[in-house]
Amino acid sequence: MGETNFVRRKGSRLFIGEELYRFAGPNIYWLGLDENVGGIDWPTPFRVTNALDTAVMMGANALRSHTLGVSAGHPKSLMPRLRELNEEAFVKVDFALNEIAKRGLRVIIPFVCNWSYYHGGRSTFTRWRGIDDENAFYTDGDVISDYKWYIGQVLNRTNTISGVVYKDDPAIMAWELGNELNHAPADWVRDICRYIKELDSNHLVSHGKQFEVDVDKLDIPELDIMDVHYYPADVGELAADAAQVSNADKVFIAGEYGWSYGEPKAFLDEGERNTAVSGTCFWSLFGHDDHGGYVQHYDGFTLHYPGSGYNAEHLERIQSLRNHAYRMRGEEAPETEVRDAPVLLDATEGRICFRGVAGGAYYTLEKATEGPEGPWTTLIERSPSNDGGGWLDPVRVKTAKAYYRMKALSVSGAEGPYSNVIESEAF
Repeated sequence: MGETNFVRRKGSRLFIGEELYRFAGPNIYWLGLDENVGGIDWPTPFRVTNALDTAVMMGANALRSHTLGVSAGHPKSLMPRLRELNEEAFVKVDFALNEIAKRGLRVIIPFVCNWSYYHGGRSTFTRWRGIDDENAFYTDGDVISDYKWYIGQVLNRTNTISGVVYKDDPAIMAWELGNELNHAPADWVRDICRYIKELDSNHLVSHGKQFEVDVDKLDIPELDIMDVHYYPADVGELAADAAQVSNADKVFIAGEYGWSYGEPKAFLDEGERNTAVSGTCFWSLFGHDDHGGYVQHYDGFTLHYPGSGYNAEHLERIQSLRNHAYRMRGEEAPETEVRDAPVLLDATEGRICFRGVAGGAYYTLEKATEGPEGPWTTLIERSPSNDGGGWLDPVRVKTAKAYYRMKALSVSGAEGPYSNVIESEAF
């Protein structure tokens, strides 16, 4: 990506160069700091790359990720204490941004959250100044100065992997003032937009709230994108909001929407048809766990692609998200495929634990008893992945050594490469 590859705004539309740019993809909020595997910690490189590879297989050309910017108040945050930075945490964000760029994806990054979640929020900044009222985030001079300081540190960060300064990175589509800042005063929004644009002339600035357009912000010249969230995904609200924002000559996006209930198909169809909708990001994508199965997150909107344990309706919805992503780009979805090999982790006493791959809808397990070169017999054929408990060899023999290998298959049945061979000792 070069200088000409930044996402730019022309009125109410997005462009890369002279080409209209529309996008669809997931929210992957945990790329910089996670809460889902053994407490609050940085996600492993595998988890980051697996989720991004999965997003690409789903047709995504963009994503939204809170914790690449919303990261304050925890020992592993970008800013664990007021005006103190955590280099190790920034290196994790460096890695994620570099991997996003390698895949040709674009990312929207909020700087703060309206809510007091594990990654920090408005209340983190006010507590640091001894203020109980989190709404002072918008009014207290010291808090505003602290927030600007933090923004400046992020914008001026040089990626230790790519060597690119964040404010010069075309993989970043937009900076978002904050996630769901529902009651942000217009004067505050204008001030922060101007501050970001003073430091960073390359990137767009986004602002939004839950459920409705923040109409008193539509005349702020420095604001490029209005982001509205939809739970449930309501087609009438989408159409009305897109028209209102577009008529104000701003870019409209649906930065979050719930895919797992309601009638998202009509919502997606409207997003594709209505050119006033520049982009959509569903909530939210999780990939495979390092130790087998998928990472679980119990908010009712967790998506595992191609899906495991879902009913037929949800599996159809998941595939519709993939079709939608391609259609937002003006393309039809290609046949699915699997590029990577699963990793067999353990086969103690014939219980097979494996790490899945992006795009793997089914897995076939083979067994050999003569040696690691075979001959091989199919033990379990085209079975969906489970949630990490492992597969049990149904014909295991306590006195015999055995060898196992497996391959993944896509939704359409395309086979990926074989895994490593793993040995199970006699028991």
